[in-house]
Amino acid sequence: MAKGKNIPIKYTNRDFNSIKEDLIQYAKRYYPDTYNDFSDASFGELIFDIVSYTGDSLSYYLDYQANESFLDTAVEFANLRKHAKSLGYSYAGVPSSFGVGSFFILIPSNADGNAPDMDYAPTLKKGTSLKSNNGVSFLLLEDVDFSNSQNDIVEAKYDENNGGVTFYAIRAFGQVSSGKLQSVEIDLSSNTFEKFRRVRIGDSTITEIVSVEDSEGNRYYEVDFLSQEVVMLETTNPNAKTDGVRSIMKPFVTARRFVLEQDNTGTYLQFGFGSEQDDDTGLTDPSDVVLRLHARSHITDKSIDPNKLLGTDKLGVSPYATVLKVVIRKNDASNVNVGSRGLDTVVEPILKFENLSGLSSTVVSQVRGSIEVTNDKPITGQSLELAAEEIKINAKNNYAAQNRAITKEDYEAIAYNMPNKFGSLKRVNVINDPSATNRRLAMYVASQNTDGHLVESNDRIKSNLKTWLTRYKNINDHIDIFDAKVVNIGINFEVSIDNRYNKEEIVNLAIKNLTNKYKNKFYIGEPIYITDVQNELAKTKGIVDISKVEIVNKKNGSYSTIPLDLMKILSRDNTYYKTPKNVVLEIKFPELDIRGKAK
Repeated sequence: MAKGKNIPIKYTNRDFNSIKEDLIQYAKRYYPDTYNDFSDASFGELIFDIVSYTGDSLSYYLDYQANESFLDTAVEFANLRKHAKSLGYSYAGVPSSFGVGSFFILIPSNADGNAPDMDYAPTLKKGTSLKSNNGVSFLLLEDVDFSNSQNDIVEAKYDENNGGVTFYAIRAFGQVSSGKLQSVEIDLSSNTFEKFRRVRIGDSTITEIVSVEDSEGNRYYEVDFLSQEVVMLETTNPNAKTDGVRSIMKPFVTARRFVLEQDNTGTYLQFGFGSEQDDDTGLTDPSDVVLRLHARSHITDKSIDPNKLLGTDKLGVSPYATVLKVVIRKNDASNVNVGSRGLDTVVEPILKFENLSGLSSTVVSQVRGSIEVTNDKPITGQSLELAAEEIKINAKNNYAAQNRAITKEDYEAIAYNMPNKFGSLKRVNVINDPSATNRRLAMYVASQNTDGHLVESNDRIKSNLKTWLTRYKNINDHIDIFDAKVVNIGINFEVSIDNRYNKEEIVNLAIKNLTNKYKNKFYIGEPIYITDVQNELAKTKGIVDISKVEIVNKKNGSYSTIPLDLMKILSRDNTYYKTPKNVVLEIKFPELDIRGKAK
């Protein structure tokens, strides 16, 4: 070998043993006369071990940093959220639960005693605090008018002397949501102007920003992105009773805006970098701002973005030398799902009487004290945290959707990306309605309770989803939203075990492996493959033969009552079950539903 010729270093040797072996070969090759004691007890062996350990540690952290830099390979939950956010998918881990409350109140009878005196029928105002029997706080999301002619009215109390009706009970309905209102003040009075100011308003359990105002009375509006300048404001409809529409949505152009950011460290408001001198003119005529004709009869703009009307590049006003008052809504319990009849207390009723001065104060007090609430259907919406793979899939699909719904995957991605303050969906599947002759789509949805079990999404969540999809769907697409049918299944297997192993231990190990494999919920319409079960059993050490694998339908009792004839959906080659597109399979209790025995 020519003296001084360099031997290429193997950069692929990156673990402890390979690095150490390469160092030893390097020493033998280049320092044969200087060092030749390679025994385990030598000082050189200590140096080899230290260098190899250092190289192994550096390689580990290098691999870790490289893997965490990409969405597909990241495993840290915080990093997954950051990558998903960069693709436009906002994941918040604290969804609210939604439902319908049944409100009851006693109204005195009129002078004739044949009907309630509607002068005493109040309106229960939006924002009224409620409580469930397990201590979860709720808020009323809309006004409940007890004078509405469509309310249910029954006789409630009678005169002991003549048997006449003295009070009538009226039942009305209102939408409710979990959470309670809190106020947070951010003191910026001594702060100078700062571009892109970012302020922390609380922990990561905040579900909604209700309002943001500064000490001068200026209001800041939440937007999806800082370049968005148009928000839709809800104003009272003066013809609500005749139109049947409670509110009117109007566009409003604002320079005072913010985006909401949430991660595992807390909840933040991110502002732009404009100053108070930025334009804040309110309502603007789009034809005057967007279509810049400049005394010409033709249009030079290639595209029109209805979200951009001000024509400023400051991305909103950054507040300073003021005090921000932030009203937030947050859950006060880890489990905010409530079963039927679980909502039972009106904590602080906000009642409005049309002509309070002309009413008897004693009777008004009786009416105020009589109000009650319950819920006929479960209040659901909260689910367990999404698995890492679910976040990756949702983020990619949401990025591909580009804020419009064209394909099946677009609709599913947009549904998954519905803000958690409107409720949470665990599984979504979109199919073409086979019975329709036009572009009618059928969307099947399912939610998940805090026990990890699939449940039907309540009407409020589906109503919110319908409104949410309207922002993105094609004008000629028609979407019907249905509940997916949850079918509970179990797995029975029989195996032969090597005599050198304990049969009970191997069967328990096989059950554990199957439980880990199916720990994530099936998707709606996803088939279950018998071959997948067989492959998982075959990988279990000690199993030498698989005699039987059987999928069974679990129903009644604690299971879903929906039956499914599994033999009708079994494939011709008996290798998988073809699940209907409106059905989602679930192994509800793996410790009970996965059973095995040894021959």
